[in-house]
Amino acid sequence: MMNPRVTSLNRSSTLKITALTKKLKKEGKDVVNFAAGEPDFDTPDFIKQGAKEAIDSGFTKYTPSTGILDLKQSLAEKLNNENSLSVGPGNIIVTTGAKYSLFVAIFGLLSPGDEVILPAPFWVSYPEMIKLAGATVKKLSTTKENDFKILPDDLKAAITSKTKLLILNYPANPTGATYSREELEAIWEIVKGKDIFVLSDEIYEKLLYDGQTHVSFASLAGADKQTLTVNGFSKSSAMTGWRLGYLVGPQDFISEVTKIVDHTTSCACSVSQKAALAALKDKKWQTDMVKEFELRRNLLFGGLTECDKITPVKPKGAFYMFCDITETGLSSFDFCSQLLNKELVSCIPADGFGAEGFVRMSFATSTESIQKGIDRIKKFVSEL
Repeated sequence: MMNPRVTSLNRSSTLKITALTKKLKKEGKDVVNFAAGEPDFDTPDFIKQGAKEAIDSGFTKYTPSTGILDLKQSLAEKLNNENSLSVGPGNIIVTTGAKYSLFVAIFGLLSPGDEVILPAPFWVSYPEMIKLAGATVKKLSTTKENDFKILPDDLKAAITSKTKLLILNYPANPTGATYSREELEAIWEIVKGKDIFVLSDEIYEKLLYDGQTHVSFASLAGADKQTLTVNGFSKSSAMTGWRLGYLVGPQDFISEVTKIVDHTTSCACSVSQKAALAALKDKKWQTDMVKEFELRRNLLFGGLTECDKITPVKPKGAFYMFCDITETGLSSFDFCSQLLNKELVSCIPADGFGAEGFVRMSFATSTESIQKGIDRIKKFVSEL
């Protein structure tokens, strides 16, 4: 009776770990949570104030399906000034979370029989969205030695006559890898002029370390015509529960996929849109958050390098540490399960990310928790 595209979807491989984490916490256990996929910072007060003012003024009705005009104008200004794009409100759809922007882009672009090149490790929802569209995932493996980034020759070899889309996520979940302008230009040279779109997921763009700057793929010469950019407020403004993202692309494409929004969510939350408008006006809080994340990254990386049988890969962005645990002899799931049960440290197995033998640890938690977690992990691996 069910749609076979739905029944073919995989449940998240993290569900058992997260469910056990919640159970242990509910029992009063002192769990160190390295599994979080969201900032631990509260949404800043100036953003909350924007929402309060919207509520008090009665701004609680439906909005245009693509988003309110003043927010889209502010987003266009941000994209032009910070990302070197040349866009206007007609190039933008505001959606119920960046995840829905990804879905709209994928569902609007792909047909059964199309192939999508998906670099691995990858965020768990990409392949499932591709399946829902009836297209085929073509996994492109990357390596720890190359910081989990695409090699141009590998990309060139993966392209076939059926290739319709390449997904780039940088800084990346789960690896924290990112790309320089030169590396992006090498990728663009391969797909340029072909009937291939690039879906550039830049949700972690503000979370960069070591003085790096973010380069949007669509800012490369001529790339805007073949690029769909996804971003949002969840990570950069600690607004995960507000569910607000946006999709940017060629105006003719945006105009067509607006129909998907029209007939599904209708529009994004009106109050969240006003909160996002406030978020775009203040960048200092964002800078302070990134400094704190960088301190935590350094603490976690330093501690994990002292652990036997674990090799952490120092991330350039996002708030995840990707760790090679193959020397432990445990599978990704068994490592995470045993670590949680024995030492009350929760992290995410990477088999669902297309990378068996690795785990993801989030440093979106306090320095005290990070140090406690390091000590417990050292004890765990020493007793294996």
